[in-house]
Amino acid sequence: MSRRGQISIDRIVALRSSVLPLYVIVQPDGAVTAADEVSEDGNDFLTTRLHGDQISFQSIRGHYLSSQGDEVSTKPYCGADERFFVERLDTQYAFRSRSGKYLSVLDRAPFVCLSAAAGETEMFQLFSLMMSGVNVGNQLELLERNGHVHIDGVLDDQQLSDLRSGVAGLGGSDAANTHEVRCAGLLGKSTGFARLAAHPLVMQLALRSVSPVLRLSDVESCCTNADHVKKELEATTWHVVHPYSSVAFPGIVDSRVSFTATWFLDPLDEANSTWAWVKAPLADGAHSPKLPQLSSPEEVEAVVKSAAPLVASCGSVWLYTGAVWMSNNVGAASFWKDYDAQTRYKHLSGQKEQTSFRALTDAQRSTAANSELCPTLLQATYVREYVGPRSPLPAPEPVLASLSESERRDLERLTA
Repeated sequence: MSRRGQISIDRIVALRSSVLPLYVIVQPDGAVTAADEVSEDGNDFLTTRLHGDQISFQSIRGHYLSSQGDEVSTKPYCGADERFFVERLDTQYAFRSRSGKYLSVLDRAPFVCLSAAAGETEMFQLFSLMMSGVNVGNQLELLERNGHVHIDGVLDDQQLSDLRSGVAGLGGSDAANTHEVRCAGLLGKSTGFARLAAHPLVMQLALRSVSPVLRLSDVESCCTNADHVKKELEATTWHVVHPYSSVAFPGIVDSRVSFTATWFLDPLDEANSTWAWVKAPLADGAHSPKLPQLSSPEEVEAVVKSAAPLVASCGSVWLYTGAVWMSNNVGAASFWKDYDAQTRYKHLSGQKEQTSFRALTDAQRSTAANSELCPTLLQATYVREYVGPRSPLPAPEPVLASLSESERRDLERLTA
């Protein structure tokens, strides 16, 4: 991030002393110490935020690094003592508190303190957090700027295969006679779904962008039969995910009450995607988002004019905060609209129809579903701590036992 060319610091960094092999660490209880390495799950990295010409550091658990009382501690809020002036020397940085003292690292207790002058032990190197081949801080920047971000290549072939098998085993990929098949409450169904819910890249972005105490609401699959949509449905409908899906007037005033991760188990392209989305507009410029189930047909029509087709590569994830209007039946009845156009052309050109419209309709309905036109995606939804999750039960012990310690810890936090 940068401001007037003065500061260029990544959004998620680890603070390492330039002369001592020690990192500044904020522990889960908020205590500040130093360690010779940072955890592999990324939880020891700090979120940076600009405040004019100052910067703050917040842990993934919500603690802000503080210089109050000329001692290094943490606070749950960001005030004047939680902001530091940045002084840069080549690729090294010094951080000056409001009192004029500098953040410093020692090789003995208390390990992290404040010093009156900026010497060698007050200089830091900053390391960016990398996961799944991407700079997580850059993704956080895009997410907070645009409200959504799409990341390619997060799931490998084996993960995709396992997840597809899990959905198929629950009957969630058989959309032969309907436009969609949804399976909710997937968290406890397999290790793969549980691991996906606590994916480290998603956890880093969700907890840092919305709330350090987010809760998992549900994991749901949706297999959509694009062929069925185009031939059998008559109109396009719009929906939003929990908790906005069932909200009643006057609605939820917090436009960032949820965080949704959409995982693509199959590619979505022009041929098989009937999905589209548009960010929910805010009612009268306030915080409460307008929702399709609370809007008149005229309002819905006005909003969805700016909807964008949802296309994605296999194994990617799309993350967004707050309410998004979505539809997976865009293009309803488009097959017959094209067919009618062909019929009119044949009549005008003197050609005769050999098959009745009804016979063709029946033939289309009896055709087996084309798997290439039935893409499956998974949606994991997370909500703020004051919102009740849709599927509140934690994952069963056999599922948790198969997870790594970090994954299990994150999942237990999400379902506590």
